[in-house]
Amino acid sequence: MAVQSSQERKDISKQLLLVLLFILSCILLSAAINTANARRDSGLAFDHGVYYVPLSPDEASDTVYIGENLVFVPNIDYTDIDSGEFDFFDYAQMPHATGVSISGDLGWNDLGPSVTWHNCDGQPEMRVITRENKDKHCGLYIMTLHFKDPDGTYYLSIPHSHGLVKVYCNGNNLGFLWGRQDEWTPTTGFGYEYVPIIPDSDGIARVMITISTHVNIHDPGLLSPPALDSSVDSMAYAIIPALWIMMLFVIYIFILIGGFLISRTFKNKLVFYELILIEFLALMYTLVDCNFIVFNAYVKEQVLFILLILINSMVFVFIDSFYTTSVAHKKHLILRIAPFLVSVIALAIILWVIFGNIRFTMWIPVVPELLFTLLVALICGFNLLTVYYGEAASFYVSIIEICQVFFSFNAIADFKGAYNLPTYSVFLAIANLTLEFYFISRYVIQARALEDTMEHMQFLVQEKTLRISEINRDLYTTNKKLMENEQARKTVLSNVSHDLRTPITAIRGYAEMLYASGKNMPDTQKINYLKNIIRRSEQMERIISDIVELTRLESNANEFQFMDVSISELLDEVFMIYDADLQGTSKKLILDIPDDDLLFVRADPKKLSRVFENLISNAINYSFEEAKIEIKAWREGTDKSIENQTICIDIKDNGIGIPANEVPMIFDRFYRAKNSGQNIKGTGIGLSIVKTIIDRHDAKISVESAIGTGTVFHIVMRAA
Repeated sequence: MAVQSSQERKDISKQLLLVLLFILSCILLSAAINTANARRDSGLAFDHGVYYVPLSPDEASDTVYIGENLVFVPNIDYTDIDSGEFDFFDYAQMPHATGVSISGDLGWNDLGPSVTWHNCDGQPEMRVITRENKDKHCGLYIMTLHFKDPDGTYYLSIPHSHGLVKVYCNGNNLGFLWGRQDEWTPTTGFGYEYVPIIPDSDGIARVMITISTHVNIHDPGLLSPPALDSSVDSMAYAIIPALWIMMLFVIYIFILIGGFLISRTFKNKLVFYELILIEFLALMYTLVDCNFIVFNAYVKEQVLFILLILINSMVFVFIDSFYTTSVAHKKHLILRIAPFLVSVIALAIILWVIFGNIRFTMWIPVVPELLFTLLVALICGFNLLTVYYGEAASFYVSIIEICQVFFSFNAIADFKGAYNLPTYSVFLAIANLTLEFYFISRYVIQARALEDTMEHMQFLVQEKTLRISEINRDLYTTNKKLMENEQARKTVLSNVSHDLRTPITAIRGYAEMLYASGKNMPDTQKINYLKNIIRRSEQMERIISDIVELTRLESNANEFQFMDVSISELLDEVFMIYDADLQGTSKKLILDIPDDDLLFVRADPKKLSRVFENLISNAINYSFEEAKIEIKAWREGTDKSIENQTICIDIKDNGIGIPANEVPMIFDRFYRAKNSGQNIKGTGIGLSIVKTIIDRHDAKISVESAIGTGTVFHIVMRAA
């Protein structure tokens, strides 16, 4: 595992804290929804087997729930009532129970603590009734209602039951709730159905509710207290679930449409298709559980069981897909095969339910669902905490997995509330919104990154365009300079050939005269000729030496040996050499250096000495007979640190000067000012050597000059 930085550890700790807070919030949210949505008996006045209902169609009234003091008659089917074999008052002579409560957990297997059985010793055994080759159990709930307004119409709804529900009032068949007479055919309902209850002229309504259910159902009968309302329009518990389901569909459609657009940026689109399938299965679970799609009780249990197992297994595979490219996932074989193993277990459970003719009991399907949910949750949690945590998507994946756990636990608990709005669907909505936020934020980040990239590309294109323009300009300048250099080369070749031809001609002439005269030439004249030959040879050597030195300086950086050099001492040595040469002439050399500062710089003393020699030599050569050459050096920035101080050197003469338009070109190779004169011989290389040496010292040199006034060379070097 890579070593994590302190900031990364802080970020992970912060994420863990947020995850723990989210888990706590989910627990509190589940408790709050279940408490607020609890369906409780309204405590209607009950006397001698009659409920006194205060509802009035003309008055706004709350819905009332009847969950206690009902009568239950076992083994009575709606076919017994339709055939006339059973009438409302017949229950008194049959085994029946009074004081029945509807618990919502086990149906008629748990009739409450106040139940009393009549005409039998304890609860009789439920007999199996066979109809259309289907085995079923049957039971009858009876209640007598006395309404305040005998002329009103009231509405009875039973949102949660296990079995086919058929309602009778005062002997009239009011029809089925949650299905048709052929209870084995799935039908589409509206999530919350009701039947009208019309009392007789005395306000009495004798209601019989029959339940027919499959023998393999473990909790047959009513699972929530029947509700009574005086107006269909005021039944919020019928409207709110429909609006909630519509909202879930809107979120799903938004994910579907937006996902198809965003999935273009996915490396693996199968992940998106899997997400859409999970969302579809979760919606189907909600629709079936809330009776928007109606099956018989046994098929409904099977469908819900299969859907929950599928959702859990697919969520595991979906979460695992976030980490298929991680190093840990590739390294550990168990992580790579975990989705396959979970899928195989899920498939085995589903096949067991479909082909095993499983009898649903108090523990089935609750235990298999619970164990499988815990298995998936524990594996996901272990992977997130020990292997994947710190990955980019871990926080969002944690939220999704937590929502899935609470979705499954609340679905397994099968809490039946006042509103047909299951708690688990809230966590479905939270998971959907989390996924939308994650994918949208990811898309926005990618879009911003793409926008930044495009801006950067535009900047680079502009920069490259500008660079190309600069290169073109440089090429143009270089080409122009090459042409100028070519012209200068021709000029210097002409100058060099001329300068070399003159001493060569002189040397040859002196040599021929010496040869022709033989022994007849006086010794003094021979000595003069030989001196001239030597002087001309030295002149040729100087010309060739300048060319060779410039070439060597430009091509070999190792020519320079840097050390701490005193400018004061170096200028003093050069001054002494040239001052001696000017003795007996009208030209005057002046040196101005500080007495208390050696003016140290980092330099090559030989090369720097050559700079001063060239500049002083030029000043002497290009000045008049009454010349004055001043050499001055000083320190600038004495109030700053040593690395920010500079050493300045000026070499000034009152000579012929340089034309203003030629000043920028005097450091070019082979260039000689047009007013340099014919009597002053040279190749134009001296100042090029000066500029090359100064550049290698990371120093600066500049020139000020005026015709007839003189020239000043300014040199600025960093102090050492």
